[in-house]
Amino acid sequence: MPRQFCGPYDALDFLENEWPSHGVQQARAIEACRAALRHSEYTISAKNSFVAACIEASLECSDAAKIGYRFRFKGATRHR
Repeated sequence: MPRQFCGPYDALDFLENEWPSHGVQQARAIEACRAALRHSEYTISAKNSFVAACIEASLECSDAAKIGYRFRFKGATRHR
């Protein structure tokens, strides 16, 4: 099922409560999203960390808007 995240708060909630597997990139993405919530200049870094965590977890992720932090995440689809 496709998911859309509108910022670091949405991504952080998903990373902490619904993420399918734990890993190094997930932990980095959590920290990056927390930093972005404190300081908006870290938003792009948080987005990049979230994408890296998606790749680590074999989850399909595409940048739909290519602006700011909006992107779609297909949480039910796994790469093989």
